[in-house]
Amino acid sequence: MEISLPPEQPSGINSSLSTCRDAQCGSHGTCVASPGGGTKFVCDCDLGYKGEFCEGTFNGALSVPLTVSVLVIVVGLVILAIVIAKLQQKRKKKLRRNLDAKHGYNIVL
Repeated sequence: MEISLPPEQPSGINSSLSTCRDAQCGSHGTCVASPGGGTKFVCDCDLGYKGEFCEGTFNGALSVPLTVSVLVIVVGLVILAIVIAKLQQKRKKKLRRNLDAKHGYNIVL
């Protein structure tokens, strides 16, 4: 039975500790040894995040326009569905009137 040892970490850094990733890199990056060495660390940010502590996003400037665009599309689709439903009601009512007139019914709608 073999026992595998974890890879060596630079002294002073333990990237498996939750405080390093969560507190220092904002849960959006991984702590890695500083390129200069020593006990300092830098954050290697996850995809879509940037900054010294992974605090910024690349798409942060897009969030408001994207939200507004999606909202406009949804509202537009709801309005379109209402208009189509009303047009179908009118068409059915007109068809019913034509059938009633054709067959001599005197039903007022």
